[in-house]
Amino acid sequence: MSGQRRFLKVWARTVGMPIGVDDDDKPEFLPITQTDVKKALAFRTFWIALHVLTCVLIIAGNGRTLGWW
Repeated sequence: MSGQRRFLKVWARTVGMPIGVDDDDKPEFLPITQTDVKKALAFRTFWIALHVLTCVLIIAGNGRTLGWW
């Protein structure tokens, strides 16, 4: 398994998306295709990145207001 594929598998399982090697490798708890899993994973990744960016900007704004930088 390539490094990129391994990262995709680990990240998918981290955010709770079932992913296998191919469409024949069906997850036990949610039978959806790998394409749908990858689409959902992209949406979840965007959502998580958006939350992280929002938190960083809030912290930066508060730090500036408090005179920390």
